[in-house]
Amino acid sequence: MRHTSMPALRGVALVGVVLGTMLAAGCSSGSSEAGDTGAAAATSDEAKQALEAAYAGDTGTPPTVATTPKSGVNAWVISCGEQVPSCATPTAGIVEAAEAVGWTAKVCDGQLNPDGWATCVDQATTAGADVVFPVGIDCASIQEPFTQAKAAGVAIVGAGGADCAATGGESVFDSERLQLPDTTIEEYWKKAGATVADYLIGSTDAKAKVIEYKFTSPLWGPWLSEGFETQLATCGDCEIVGSVDISNDDFAGTAAVDKFAAGLQKYPDANAVYVPVGGWMPTGFGAAVKASGRDQDLVVASGFGDAAAMDLIRDDGGLDAALGYATEWGSYGSVDTAIRVLNGEEPQVEGDGFQVVDADHNMPASGDYVGGDVDFKAEYLKLWGVS
Repeated sequence: MRHTSMPALRGVALVGVVLGTMLAAGCSSGSSEAGDTGAAAATSDEAKQALEAAYAGDTGTPPTVATTPKSGVNAWVISCGEQVPSCATPTAGIVEAAEAVGWTAKVCDGQLNPDGWATCVDQATTAGADVVFPVGIDCASIQEPFTQAKAAGVAIVGAGGADCAATGGESVFDSERLQLPDTTIEEYWKKAGATVADYLIGSTDAKAKVIEYKFTSPLWGPWLSEGFETQLATCGDCEIVGSVDISNDDFAGTAAVDKFAAGLQKYPDANAVYVPVGGWMPTGFGAAVKASGRDQDLVVASGFGDAAAMDLIRDDGGLDAALGYATEWGSYGSVDTAIRVLNGEEPQVEGDGFQVVDADHNMPASGDYVGGDVDFKAEYLKLWGVS
């Protein structure tokens, strides 16, 4: 696998299987003039600019407008599926933030399927929840239970998923989490895909020949693909040499890993791989890169990655780069949004953005990508008057 040393089912779904289940394996590298790691040095202006854009990413800061949490709030956190870290980690972050402001927080495990999510929303409604946080669950996947909850007076605050209005329907969520200024949730995902495209353009010296894996299940999967493909098309000597569709159902057995491994062999002219979800890598994707015998010839970059993705990159484990995203920042941002919704206040932009992380850029010393130098937890607690 090559690196660079040059300067986020059936219906619609999970940000974690989604926003981070994440990763595993091992890989070697050569050296380059720029200082490390085996990818051809970015010599063209186009490649250098693309890498600079990828490493800069698009990040913000927490809000500055203070708000006072209501007391006695009964919050329900609907996890897309506790068996995967990309659902469990943001769920735990919301519980932590909710309890920090004195709320009770009940977790309901949606078990990676719309029936489970719907059951959880129904249970929350019956239990008299004041607010529900659907983690990584789009409105359109279970619109009827959400609509019934709203009619019962339950506030619904998106925690990574899109409102029904995003697909042209009537708005059901009280608010999505607003992540970046003047950016819809669709635009956010497209920017995320484009940022990884910039990394592959730069790390191949603007000669990327990409195997693109597409996530067909969630609403945001095609948004990621569109953003990635549109940005890659700005590179005249880059192309997608092949694509492979993967759905949530493929993870029920070995189909997902089998499809991934087959794609690596089917397109021998590729020098780059785009995996939309960093959380797929530890399910055997990283090991498949190693087993392919092509690990030194491919630059492998993924979408949103958490602590496991960072470890995989540090350990040369089948992944060169991932879109760094501070998962808990988003969790605290969802609670901040809920506080303001329950107060009848305007939701604020929460600032939880992303930037590409590789072995030499934006990598934390250990653990998860934490959003650079922003101490978001301290800033939120101060905003809420509980620090």
